[in-house]
Amino acid sequence: MTNKFPENFMWGAAVSNVQAEGAYLEDGKGLDVYDAMTGAEGAADSSVASDHYHRYKEDIAYCAEMGFKAYRFSIVWSRIHPNGDEKEPNEKGLKYYDDMIDELLKYGIEPVVSLVHFDMPNALAVKYNGFSSRRTVDLFERHVRQVVERYRDKVKYWITYNEINTAILNPDMVAGAKVSGGENTTKELFKINHYTQLAHSKAAIVIKEIIPDAKVGGMIAYTPFYPATCHPNDVLGAQFINNYVNYQRLDTMVNGEYPQYLNKYLDNRNALPDITEDDMRVLKKSKIDFIAFSYYRSGVVAAPKDDLTELYDDPQKFIETGDKNPYLSSSEWGWQIDPAGLRYAINDLYDRYHLPLFIVENGIGVREELDENMTVEDDYRIDYLSGHVGEMKKAIAEDGAEVLGYLIWGPFDFLSSKKEMKKRYGLVFVNRTDDDVRDLKRYRKKSFYWYKKVISSNGEDI
Repeated sequence: MTNKFPENFMWGAAVSNVQAEGAYLEDGKGLDVYDAMTGAEGAADSSVASDHYHRYKEDIAYCAEMGFKAYRFSIVWSRIHPNGDEKEPNEKGLKYYDDMIDELLKYGIEPVVSLVHFDMPNALAVKYNGFSSRRTVDLFERHVRQVVERYRDKVKYWITYNEINTAILNPDMVAGAKVSGGENTTKELFKINHYTQLAHSKAAIVIKEIIPDAKVGGMIAYTPFYPATCHPNDVLGAQFINNYVNYQRLDTMVNGEYPQYLNKYLDNRNALPDITEDDMRVLKKSKIDFIAFSYYRSGVVAAPKDDLTELYDDPQKFIETGDKNPYLSSSEWGWQIDPAGLRYAINDLYDRYHLPLFIVENGIGVREELDENMTVEDDYRIDYLSGHVGEMKKAIAEDGAEVLGYLIWGPFDFLSSKKEMKKRYGLVFVNRTDDDVRDLKRYRKKSFYWYKKVISSNGEDI
C-alpha cells in the first residue's frame, strides 16, 4: 500500500475575487450582488476589500513562495459585463484577468477558474430577479462564451458555479434572487434551483465546445449531516437533509436528470418548476470531469421523533437549528471542527459518483492581530489544516479515492461571505480591519511556512 499523495497532486489555495479585489467600480466594473448586500453588522464594504486588484502580483508571489501547484480564483462577472446584458465585454476587465493568469503561469501555477462566485451584476438582480429568470440564464451563457473564448489557451480547469447547492439556502447572494416567502416558497426556491442548474449545464457545454480537452467541474458546498442519535427518524431525517443540501445537485450534474426523490418531493408539494423538453436535453448533454467541493464542517440532524412531516415541509429550519455534535469542538463562529468528516466526505462522494474529486476550499476563520514580531502564531490554523490533510491522505492511501488536489481557503486574508475582515482565513495577514483600511501591508503567518513545508514534501510532512 502506498502512503503517498500522487506526484501531480495540486496543492494550493482559493480566493473569491469579489471578496478580495476591491476597486469595485474601477476600470468599468459594475456593481454586483455582493457589493450591494449589507453584510454582517459592523462589517466592511467591498470598495477596497484586500486591494487584490492592485496587489495581485504581490499576492501571487507569496503563493509561488509557498510552492503552489494550483490557484483557484473567480472572474468577476460584473467586471466583464458591468450590467450583465452588454453584447461586448469590458476589455479592461478581460485584460486584468489576462494579466493575472499570465502571472500565475509565470510561476508554473495552474489557474483554476470559477465562472460565478457571488458576483452577478446587480442590474440583473434588479431587472430580472437574478436566476429566477430564464433571461439571466441566457445572459450568463453569453458571458461564459466570451470569457472562455478569451482564455481558451491559458486555462484548463473550469468550475461552472461556486457552491451551486447553496442557491436555495442563500438565494440573494448566490443566485441574485429574492424569494417572496409567500404561499409556496418551495416552488420559488426550486425555480431558482432549476435555472442555476441550467446555467451550470449551459456553461459546461460551452466550455467543452470551445476547449474539448478542458476539465470541467461542478461544485457544491459539502456538509455531511449526521443523525443526532440512532433513532430511525434521526437517520431518515439526516438522509433527507443530505439529499436536499448535498446530493440533488450532484445527482443531476452527473446523471443528466433530476433524481426521482426530488421530483416526487416537489410534486407532492405542487412545487415542480417549469421544465421544458429542451431544458432536459441541455441537462443530459452537459458533462463534468470532476466534482469540486468546499468542506469546512459537519452538521447534525435531530428530527421529530413522532412524525417527519415538519422536517420535510421546512428543511431549512432543521439545517439552521445549530444542533451540536458532542464529540466535536467548534470555532468561535460556531462551526464544528471535524477533520474525519473530510475523509467521510471524500469516500461518500467518490463511492457515489466514481469521478475524481477536487477539494477547492477548506479552512478556518479566526479573529487575529499581528504580534510584536509582526506575524501571527496561528497554531490553531495549523492544527485544523493538518488534521484535514491527514484525513484526506487516509482517504487516498487507505480507501482508494481519487483526489486531484487540495486548495486552502485562502492564501491571504480577504472579506468573508458576510463582508467580515475580522473573520480571517488566510496564510498571509492583510493589515486592515472592518472599519480601518490601514496600510494593507502583507505579513506571513506561521501557517505560511507550515504549508510551504507540506507542499515541498508532497504531504509527507504535515
